[in-house]
Amino acid sequence: VSLGGAGFTVLIAELTDNPIWKLAKDPAEVMNFPPYIGMLSNWSVILWITAAVICLFGAVVLKKQNAPKDTLRFIVGSGLLSLILGIDDLYRLHDKIFPRMFHAPESFFYLLYFFTFLIYLIFFTTQILKYDYLLFGAAFFLLVISRRIAVIIPFFDQFMTTGDMLKYFGIVFWLAFFYRTV
Repeated sequence: VSLGGAGFTVLIAELTDNPIWKLAKDPAEVMNFPPYIGMLSNWSVILWITAAVICLFGAVVLKKQNAPKDTLRFIVGSGLLSLILGIDDLYRLHDKIFPRMFHAPESFFYLLYFFTFLIYLIFFTTQILKYDYLLFGAAFFLLVISRRIAVIIPFFDQFMTTGDMLKYFGIVFWLAFFYRTV
């Protein structure tokens, strides 16, 4: 695992013509910013990954306890989705990398996520309803409106953080749901 991570870092450095040290150091250090720059974004990534770990580790434990297959599918699917969202959030895949790689607008990737969530809900609504579904509903609602579909909160908006704050709150509820579920 350690060699794979280091090797992947070297590969990306070569592909992007960046010195390896820029990929190995903390972004705030590379840019000579204070270490707390991007704090809420970093916390968001940590919470996504925490939800993923809870689900995936929980799935291992539940499998050993012979949990029902539909429960295992739900927990593993939720863990993988959380992991994907965390990695996407960390590297800004949907808004920076994928649009350049695939020559598609950012809105295409939001649509892709919309359909992914729709499929997720179709497959797992019965499972979600077995647990603290209000936490899940709050998470889903906050994540959707964080994309500035229907809301502007004056206090946050003056600092241009409405979407980021709502997304963070949504991730907190997402984590709370899976913490209570698993």
